[in-house]
Amino acid sequence: MHVNGDWFVCEDGDIRPVVIGLVKIGAGQLIEVTFLLDAGADRTVFSSGFLSELAPLKSSEAEQIYLAGVGGRVSSITVNTTIGFTRDDGNVVTVRGSFAVFTESDAAELSVLGRDVTNNFSVIYDHPNQIVALLAAPHYYEIRKAS
Repeated sequence: MHVNGDWFVCEDGDIRPVVIGLVKIGAGQLIEVTFLLDAGADRTVFSSGFLSELAPLKSSEAEQIYLAGVGGRVSSITVNTTIGFTRDDGNVVTVRGSFAVFTESDAAELSVLGRDVTNNFSVIYDHPNQIVALLAAPHYYEIRKAS
């Protein structure tokens, strides 16, 4: 399985690795979400721009979850949904789970794809060769010394 990503120019001018996901927000309804690939992120978090669409999927957890990162602590809600990724053959692979949504508008520009999802794949972001990819069997990668 091979999902292609891309290099995305963010608002601050930096170029970052991203992959596009299709997120289920209701019965048969999908929205497209650009996810930042972040090897340091423990969990997947949607930016607050998707709060209104995802809030109806809020889980019944009574406890509010605070997420912490370089910018400090921010509040979030937890939603139960499915994220789909379009493979290179046109089919969609899905990951179902509980994911966070930032509730503060300045928490993050992009949604973040964390290791709760990316641990299902070999994740490649290779800026010199302009490659961003999620791989799973039967696809694989090999690292060789150049001759």
